[in-house]
Amino acid sequence: MSLGSNLEDRLENLREGLRRLRAHDLAVVRTSSVYETEPVGFQGQPWFLNLVVEARATGSPLELVRACKAIEGSMGRQRPFRNAPRSIDIDMLWYDRASLSTDELVLPHPRLGERNFVLIPLVEIAPEFQPLLEACSDQSQVRKYCNAEQLEPIIKS
Repeated sequence: MSLGSNLEDRLENLREGLRRLRAHDLAVVRTSSVYETEPVGFQGQPWFLNLVVEARATGSPLELVRACKAIEGSMGRQRPFRNAPRSIDIDMLWYDRASLSTDELVLPHPRLGERNFVLIPLVEIAPEFQPLLEACSDQSQVRKYCNAEQLEPIIKS
């Protein structure tokens, strides 16, 4: 899963998003560092903080994506236009290597191989995705904000 925020207290939004995911029986296995990333799509907005987590879930992919959307809504996410600024964005990248295509969810994520802000933290915790990163043409800036060890108090709180 990928989490991102570019409004208000971005780091606290990531922390709260992880807390709320845990409340939906999601167990975080590994967490990437947090990266500060240039907006993609709509440039006239603040930079994001992004991270990627490997997690174990007890429900189906559709149950999990519905939980993610509910969390986004409860945290004030609005969608006035595509790529608008957001308090929290939670995307499923893949689910147990499943292939799925519904109105609610496409797995693997259809733009997974197009975004440095996802691929760089993903490769940090799942090096098998390195070929996707090497093939990615995205030139947007991605810089480490804090490492996983500094993040630990966030994900355990």
